[in-house]
Amino acid sequence: MRHRLPLQLLCLSIPLACSSSDSGTSNPTGATTSASASDTDDSPSSPTSTDPGPTTTETTATTAVDCQTAPCTTTGSTSTTDLDTQGCETLDCQTSDSGDPASTGTSTTSDETTAGVDDTTSTSTTSDDTTTSDDTTSTTEPVDTDGDGVPDADDNCPQDPNPDQKDSDNDNVGDVCDDDDDGDLIPDDGDIFPNDPDKPGVVIPKKMYAHSSGALYTVDVVDYTVGNIGNFTFDQKSGQVTDVAIDRYGQLFAITFNDAFVCNPANAQCWWLGALPGTYNGLTWIPAGTLLPDQDALIGISQAGGWYHLKLTNGMVQAQQLGSYGVGYSSAGDAFSIETVGTFAAVSKNGTPMIVTVDPLNGKVTGELAVLAGYPNVYGLAGWEGLILAFDSSGKVAKIDPVTKVVTALGNKNVGWWGAGVGTILPQ
Repeated sequence: MRHRLPLQLLCLSIPLACSSSDSGTSNPTGATTSASASDTDDSPSSPTSTDPGPTTTETTATTAVDCQTAPCTTTGSTSTTDLDTQGCETLDCQTSDSGDPASTGTSTTSDETTAGVDDTTSTSTTSDDTTTSDDTTSTTEPVDTDGDGVPDADDNCPQDPNPDQKDSDNDNVGDVCDDDDDGDLIPDDGDIFPNDPDKPGVVIPKKMYAHSSGALYTVDVVDYTVGNIGNFTFDQKSGQVTDVAIDRYGQLFAITFNDAFVCNPANAQCWWLGALPGTYNGLTWIPAGTLLPDQDALIGISQAGGWYHLKLTNGMVQAQQLGSYGVGYSSAGDAFSIETVGTFAAVSKNGTPMIVTVDPLNGKVTGELAVLAGYPNVYGLAGWEGLILAFDSSGKVAKIDPVTKVVTALGNKNVGWWGAGVGTILPQ
């Protein structure tokens, strides 16, 4: 523990002139330092102080100190430290909490701390600059890939220009890039009415369709019961229906001796598609990937056994002959083709009715499957998984097993059958 010296002795031991004035003394350089309590509070804090505030040069100038007021209060401490016996000119009011006086270089350290605060302020300015850069990024123009004036984030066809954003079926996909504008599950390129979800309608699942010359029926694939849909009606060009055919989407097409139609399978209402360039008593679709790479192809069959590709274009039906059944074969009235199953036809060979397999690309008979004794006029033919149904104009129906070639009678359904149809894929 240090012992206090009487101020008189202390002043005599220090080679400085000590004044008894409380207001302050002039130092050799002419600076005046006040030792009042208020000035002491403004002095720089110790390195352990939590006060980061800057200090001024006046508060760190301790060259001349009034020896009678030399003790100073250190921030964060309740003790008062006496003057260092080395002399007033080395007095430093920064002391540690332990009571030991700070070193002569402490004032310099305080100045460096102040500079550090200035550096922090400079960093804040840099942060402001970064914020300005972010603001510039946020004003970038939105992406509009197709250039139609609608940003990609809001565009219902971002890859295809459509400034009107038309969306007929309200599925959030614009008509320009929507492959099913009316949302009826029939792609536009195969839909006869691409903008009308109610037309033409599709077939009932797990049903084959058959008909007389004037009415449409369903045939159950399990118990072979017959259901009456109703009489055919036409928007124009009415006639006797010679055959029907169903595509992979469930659309039902029909032909008369002169014209082609598409019909609603639910009520037999038909819409005219165009005039036929010839007369056909058989009609079928063959699966996509056979004649056409991505679409089913419609085939018309002439009574002589000619195999024609029918193309529906702008109210006209164009026909291209691909081949025929071959010598000795004529059309009995129908054919069907199922993907991964095969293509079959009802033919007459020198007056004998039979079921044959054919090449779907040209219609040529590739094999004789079964002879239909007792069914002289098989005008309708349809198939399902593991079976073929033959519809005779007398009303009788027969089932043929394509593997065993066994023919089984299913009875007379009291309908004068003219044709039948089934889709190109199963189940429909």
